[in-house]
Amino acid sequence: MQNSSAILLEAGTYVGEPVRQQLFDGIIASENFYEEGTVSDWHFHENPHFSHILNGGSKEMRGKGSGQQRSGSSLYYYPGIPHQNIDYLPGTRIFNLEFTSEFFTKYNIAIPEESWMFSDNTQWNSHLLITIMAEHYLNDAIGSSLSVHQLCLDLLSAPAADQELSPAWTRKVKEAMYDNWSSPLSLADLAVEVALHPVTISRYFPRYFGCTMGEYLRKIKIEKALAMIRAKQQSLTEIAYDCGFADQAHFIKTCKRLTGITPKQYQKL
Repeated sequence: MQNSSAILLEAGTYVGEPVRQQLFDGIIASENFYEEGTVSDWHFHENPHFSHILNGGSKEMRGKGSGQQRSGSSLYYYPGIPHQNIDYLPGTRIFNLEFTSEFFTKYNIAIPEESWMFSDNTQWNSHLLITIMAEHYLNDAIGSSLSVHQLCLDLLSAPAADQELSPAWTRKVKEAMYDNWSSPLSLADLAVEVALHPVTISRYFPRYFGCTMGEYLRKIKIEKALAMIRAKQQSLTEIAYDCGFADQAHFIKTCKRLTGITPKQYQKL
């Protein structure tokens, strides 16, 4: 196989050059820079980690398939799964959040499963990853470590709860909301699309998603907005309009509440 000789990247090690790295007692937060056109060896990681692409991106080869990494997207990497990155774009910067085995032992939680790797199912947690990234750059000796641990537990536990405890219809609801995020979507429309009674959705949505339907849709909109910001093709005002926010102030307030930073602050990272 093409990846039979994949190399191991040990804790805190990535294909790109490290810009800055911080340790938070079992958590390794780092930013890495990647030269244009870089082609990596087939490799796999010792520890599970999440990546948020700040700028640029690459084409990622994985087993029999491939995918394009784009600015503003978040990905999960399960340990031991071989992949290769090619054709890095100019100015590629990636924030990586890695968890050691000691972290999972200390808090008695499971490693996110392999099926989430290269999956969109955890994309709505992008807002938590951005908040953790903001703490990484803030580097507040008083509160950053405490905040990072709390946020990381939320990041790791939310998908697990969704997978283990949620009925099958929740996945259909999630997919429908992602597919229709930019269009007006009523509860009645959603019920028809997933073939479920609207009362069932209304009553049980908060239990399985941890928030109201409106709040979940705002998370999706912020996720989409973050990708638009990294693409650098529109103004923040245009992005706010395209993502359906009432005005720029609403966009700023929602982004700040969900990620801990404003759209302009995220733009400058």
